[in-house]
Amino acid sequence: MEYRELKVNLPKELSDSFYELLDSLQCAGYYEILFDGEAPKEKEQGLIRDNTNIRIYLQTDEINKELKILIFLKIHAPNNSNAESRNIETRDYEEAYKEYYKPFPIGKKLWVIPTWEKNEPETIKLWKPNDGIPLFINPGVAFGTGHHETTKLILEYLDELYGKGEFQFSSACDVGTGSGILSIGLAKFGVSKIFALDIDPNAVKAAWSNWTENEYPKGFQFSVEESGIDNPKLSDKKYDLAIANITYAVLSQNIRNLAKIEAPRIIFSGIITEKKDQFLSLLQSHLPGKLLYSKEWNEWWVLDWLRN
Repeated sequence: MEYRELKVNLPKELSDSFYELLDSLQCAGYYEILFDGEAPKEKEQGLIRDNTNIRIYLQTDEINKELKILIFLKIHAPNNSNAESRNIETRDYEEAYKEYYKPFPIGKKLWVIPTWEKNEPETIKLWKPNDGIPLFINPGVAFGTGHHETTKLILEYLDELYGKGEFQFSSACDVGTGSGILSIGLAKFGVSKIFALDIDPNAVKAAWSNWTENEYPKGFQFSVEESGIDNPKLSDKKYDLAIANITYAVLSQNIRNLAKIEAPRIIFSGIITEKKDQFLSLLQSHLPGKLLYSKEWNEWWVLDWLRN
């Protein structure tokens, strides 16, 4: 089977709205290139920071979707974006990102390890001698490599809570799970019951596959479903914690369903600086409470919200 691959480069400040477009188009998949083997090594091992490079995959007959992507670039970044396209085979589509995905640490304890390197002696030496906590991940085309600011901010915060002995949650829901990386991080810190969901069927498959690649204490439970924030399991069951790594646009459109989540504490990411105050006002109106913690990185925020 063939896919249409688009290589897109655009200014970083447009990435949030561009991801919203891709989600609305329901592409076969997309991922951000975060490791460039040709970049100077001293620049954080080749991590790309000054722009956004994305690979997008469409069915070969989805011409209208490709046109909408090109129109977006033409309107919003006519002079500082580019796009190339080609047809590729399924095996190329599934393997392409592996060239750019390498082991890396997050916080004091966590190491994100590609599943295809989990048993490599050199990889094991990175985390095991220092009692690190490995998260074995194969993101595929699901969001959640661990490199993106939003994902990393949450994992760093969870790691900080764990290190302080303040991580005392036994159940959690992961709204917009992507690759499942945050759910796996929660489990590694001791959350024994986790319910995750995502609207992308590729993400659901990736999250379950990644869960099985990791080890947990006996009795830990994980379930994942393809659905939106209106899933009744978010309101019918009680959780100690909820996490939502989702853009402001999606969260604001689903604020009433978000308010129904039965969790006293919700950690948000995916909020950009220009939307932060609006989002906090929205939370205060629909989920009255207070902000326990906030941190910014490259204009992305993590927000820990405690409900009244």
